[in-house]
Amino acid sequence: MNVLVFSKNALENGRGGEIFFIELVVGLEKYYKVTLLETDILINKKFLLKEEIERRLGGIKRIPQLKFAQLNVSNKKFNFPYPGTIRKIYKIIKGNDILYTTAGNFKINLIIMFSSLLNPRIKCVIGYHKPLHSEKKTSLYNLAYRINILFFSLFKKNFYHHTISLHTKKYLENFFNQEKISFLIEGLELDMFTEDDIEKKRDDSLKFVYLGFLDDIHKGVGVLLKAIEEFLNENKNLRAFFEIIGIGPLKPDVERLEKQFPKFVKYIGYLNKDELGKALKRNDILLFSSRKEPFGRVMIESLAAELIIICTPTVGSIEILRGKKFAFFLKNLSIEEFKERIMELYKEWVKNPGKIRDLQKLAKQYALDKYSISKEILMFKEFFNKITKIEE
Repeated sequence: MNVLVFSKNALENGRGGEIFFIELVVGLEKYYKVTLLETDILINKKFLLKEEIERRLGGIKRIPQLKFAQLNVSNKKFNFPYPGTIRKIYKIIKGNDILYTTAGNFKINLIIMFSSLLNPRIKCVIGYHKPLHSEKKTSLYNLAYRINILFFSLFKKNFYHHTISLHTKKYLENFFNQEKISFLIEGLELDMFTEDDIEKKRDDSLKFVYLGFLDDIHKGVGVLLKAIEEFLNENKNLRAFFEIIGIGPLKPDVERLEKQFPKFVKYIGYLNKDELGKALKRNDILLFSSRKEPFGRVMIESLAAELIIICTPTVGSIEILRGKKFAFFLKNLSIEEFKERIMELYKEWVKNPGKIRDLQKLAKQYALDKYSISKEILMFKEFFNKITKIEE
């Protein structure tokens, strides 16, 4: 069976969505003939190097990226396929039995719908990985998703829908037949965290880490940095240490904080997959400050690396961590909330370090049991075989 996995953005974007596509292709390659298709659309800067992409793909060939014209208007990016790109997309789609892609980009969705009409044997699976709405009711984001869902609802026979969130699944049931909507976990490649000789965490200090894009609009990093600054100013000479990992517009703010507290703060920029694993293993607690997050890969990787999590209450964090002893939720994103949670866990570590270690071990086991990439791939395999009526 031929399966086309279509990333509507360039893999070089290096966000969770692009990494998901890479891992999905690698996993499905064991069972199907898989083609990986992508565009040349960049959201911001390239955060995943070509060499790192090729290493992650493990020999799976990348076909040339689809070319899109890109236009910047009032700090907003608009992308349009060239006529030749439209023909190429159609030609590639019609040679497959299953197409998997995500819900965004209405222009590409129109091409997929048109291709589906001309090739009704193809099963089209649409994945929903992002929040379905923005807090701004008049935002273009809201309008785009409503239009996509409306048009998909007109193509019911050969279109199926995949969510990584039960919250999203419930919402989509207002528009599509429940039998056409499937909840499949988003698994992660966690092999680097399963070794018996996993690096032991040092007991000389309690280590906190932030990992992700350095911005405040989406990731809330501005609030987090201010909380760390106030915490260190108010609590002198504690055995606490903070690592900030990532790149983004708030990099100068992080470097200023590092310069202000060189004994307690360290800034680390971009890390590849192996370096990232080592960085997580040496830390104790993840600081998760996102304002919105539908899933949160970094949470799963951190749990697998035996980290406790202090987090904001997003859709993704609530779905993954609700009721878990190793998760400490903020009531809302605020400086005071972060400072209180950090101090709460620090005092517990000083008083009862064994309890902290037990929570870390519990976090790791939870991640390995529920969110492995092998489990995700088997769920996709079962789903694809079901919709194409292939008997095992």
